[in-house]
Amino acid sequence: MSQRITRAVIRRAAPEDAGAIARVEVDSWRAAYLGLVPASDLNALSTQARAASWRRILSHAAATGTRAWTLHAEDAVLGFASAGPTRDEDDDPTEVGELYTIYLLPAAWGRGLGAALLDTAQADLARRRHRVMTIWVLEGNTRARRFYELSGFGRDGARRPTRVGAGSLPEVRYRRAL
Repeated sequence: MSQRITRAVIRRAAPEDAGAIARVEVDSWRAAYLGLVPASDLNALSTQARAASWRRILSHAAATGTRAWTLHAEDAVLGFASAGPTRDEDDDPTEVGELYTIYLLPAAWGRGLGAALLDTAQADLARRRHRVMTIWVLEGNTRARRFYELSGFGRDGARRPTRVGAGSLPEVRYRRAL
């Protein structure tokens, strides 16, 4: 979609945003991971289950250091991101922050909204005195990898398997100074 968004608002997410976040996550997964993840796994994704998970995450965010944001435009939530201290054992969580999630509805791709969400997460981690930001991304997700590379991130050599549906896929880690 080439139409530009003229007014988008990013705000901190709250537990009552869980349903909208889940809808964005499931729709984005089904589009972004088509061909990477078996269609049966994508079709089995449940907005209700993801909403319950996001309600828990957002209800306990203060205790875990997780922060999440929703991007609103055109009277709807079009995207979201979450970040906090790294969960990686090879990094210091006081120095390294991690982008846990960033998703947009497919109709919002290519409109500069992902960059706005990424900027919000980066600024928050920098305010919390993290010096580095990391992101794990499916190795086969070339669209996301290109986005991160254009945003100044580079692969740091770390690689791990991650559970996706009934199987496992490789992820690679990206890193940049804040």
